[in-house]
Amino acid sequence: MRPEGLPLAISSRLGTWARSPRVAVRLKDYGFTEDEAEPVVAEWLAKATSELKALDTSSSTILDDVAALGWDPQSLILAYESGSSASVFEAAFMRHFLEFATASGPQHLRLHLRSILEVTNISNLAQTFNAARRVSRHFHLHMGPTNSGKTYNALKALSKAGTGVYAGPLRLLAHEVWERFNLGTVGEMGGKGRACNLLTGEERRIVEPDAGVVACTVEMLPVNGNAGESWDVVVIDEIQMLGDEGRGFAWTNAVMGVNAKEVHLCGDETTAELLKSMIGSFKGDTLTVHKYDRLTPLRVEEESLNDDWSKVQSGDCIVTFSRSSVFSVKKLIEGSLGKKCAVVYGALPPETRAEQARDFNEDGGKAEVLVASDAVGMGLNLKIGRVIFETMSKFNGKEDVPLSLTQVKQIAGRAGRFGQGRKVSGSTDEQAAPGGGVTTLKAEDLPLLRTMLSLPLPPIRRAVVQAPLASLMALAPLLPSDVSFADLTLHFAQLAKLPPNTVLGDPGQRMKLAELVEPARDVLTLAEADAFSTAPLNVRDPKAVDIFLGMVMGYADSFHVGLEDVLAPSELLEMLAKVEHALAALPPLPPYAATSAQYLAPPFAVKSIPALETLHKSLVAYIWLTYRLELGFPDRDLAMSYKERTEKVLDLCLQRLPGVKDKRGKGKKGPAMHQHRLAPAAPKPDIKWELSDAAEAERRRNTWRDVGLVDETK
Repeated sequence: MRPEGLPLAISSRLGTWARSPRVAVRLKDYGFTEDEAEPVVAEWLAKATSELKALDTSSSTILDDVAALGWDPQSLILAYESGSSASVFEAAFMRHFLEFATASGPQHLRLHLRSILEVTNISNLAQTFNAARRVSRHFHLHMGPTNSGKTYNALKALSKAGTGVYAGPLRLLAHEVWERFNLGTVGEMGGKGRACNLLTGEERRIVEPDAGVVACTVEMLPVNGNAGESWDVVVIDEIQMLGDEGRGFAWTNAVMGVNAKEVHLCGDETTAELLKSMIGSFKGDTLTVHKYDRLTPLRVEEESLNDDWSKVQSGDCIVTFSRSSVFSVKKLIEGSLGKKCAVVYGALPPETRAEQARDFNEDGGKAEVLVASDAVGMGLNLKIGRVIFETMSKFNGKEDVPLSLTQVKQIAGRAGRFGQGRKVSGSTDEQAAPGGGVTTLKAEDLPLLRTMLSLPLPPIRRAVVQAPLASLMALAPLLPSDVSFADLTLHFAQLAKLPPNTVLGDPGQRMKLAELVEPARDVLTLAEADAFSTAPLNVRDPKAVDIFLGMVMGYADSFHVGLEDVLAPSELLEMLAKVEHALAALPPLPPYAATSAQYLAPPFAVKSIPALETLHKSLVAYIWLTYRLELGFPDRDLAMSYKERTEKVLDLCLQRLPGVKDKRGKGKKGPAMHQHRLAPAAPKPDIKWELSDAAEAERRRNTWRDVGLVDETK
């Protein structure tokens, strides 16, 4: 939008907003009667429209003139350009009207409306991070594409610091960095381990109480510092996530509020201008930008596989976009090409994904090929030689939609990562790989892939923020007592005055959970309702939702939720025991074997995989709640034990997985698994079955297991 078009964009929407029944309901919640609201809205509408129409749109100061009338031109233009104008414009209209009503509305409401505006004004959010405002921070922006060494260089700085934190987007990444610090395989540590503690939403591991270094997820970053002192170095990975509608607020809070002398931000080029603006607004803070190029070449291959699966090679990663497609591709490759496949997809527990990645990565290759969903794009270091897109679209729950540019670049960039060649020496440091290739299964998809990889990523213009709990708690008593927690969140979103260059995140997940919690709201405090509303739950999993509801209602009824009691109705623990028993009865896999049924997981075990994933998610949610509502969720150790058992069973099921028949495309909704030809007359070879060494897998699981599990009762 050009600046001169903004006055018309605002004024043309005012009338529709003012006549909206939804607005009338909101004004009633703010204390207006219908008779009081109607004349004030009419007066405001006439005044606002007149003022906007009177502006000289040809003036070079038009944006300043719009701002002088009480509007925020920058946020409105950004919202219009990003396609999210409806909610931002609605919030701007409500706030502008209430500002008018504090001077011209009913006398008895003016102080009340002023209070509502005050508690929903978070434009000075950065100033609430007192510790960060007292120190002059030096930011380093490590900016480059996937596989450019940016995070590697930031971790080298952390390894040399007295105190510091690595904050990553996934528990898997935090766990990897934690293990690498303790083993001394970061940067130039040369195998000399350094004590590092782990802090995630559902796991706390203390190697040494005074270790000085922490690996954590971004949401768990100790922003106030180390025992009252500033951290020497903090590394915040995947900084472009600050634009993510669901989780971006955690990255924004970290940039605004971490108390550190040096802050290393790692990400792609999309955030450069936004971060320069943000950091430039923090008094005393400075920024150095480090630009990186990809360390190994990424080439788009001249040809696709042309629908011929026989062209799949060792070291390939085939990317498809549903669990059924992952299993079908695995079955096709193992049964027809004799190449053992590891699998990675989003619903798998991080620990199981890590085991599958090890099977693919290790020299000698227990798995020669990786079949993965888009979950492969972040969180795993993989020795991929070539990425093959099975399709360039993804089912979104309703229909197939094209992959985004960000998704394509993130996934394709996994090929040929530096230090991730399939043959490396025993050095603890990173080494060069020969580069990677990327192609498609279907010939018609290859031109699109080539075009997309040549395009620059669009810049991220706004950082995401979230309604602070303190603000919600201050707003609640100013609204009717029967306003639900979900509606409270929505009220805040429709009133908030935000910091420059920011936008409120999508409250969808939080509101869905808030609606589940609402039946217990007469018992729960606002802080308890907020804890449940931010729990890690997949609301699209009906059985997981039922278990979560059991946790909420159990807590509301007795403030005590026994793990086995809340899981009993689902019968998931009984199913876990049955699958364990069935797998234990199977003979060991021989070094070489055809896909004989006697060695493979029985059909009921394969069919149990989605339910096992649900069990794992529910256990993670329970453990997460033990750290927030500890007295009400006492069975943390038991939950950890069941979680580890579930991970072992899932790993064994995947190692002995025979594959499944794809049933899509037969009148059922969902992503179709495309059928493709194989080269004819090729004899079916035996697969080289190498079951992960049980003792080694158990050793990995037990690494640091008993180290400093936090007991918060002491």
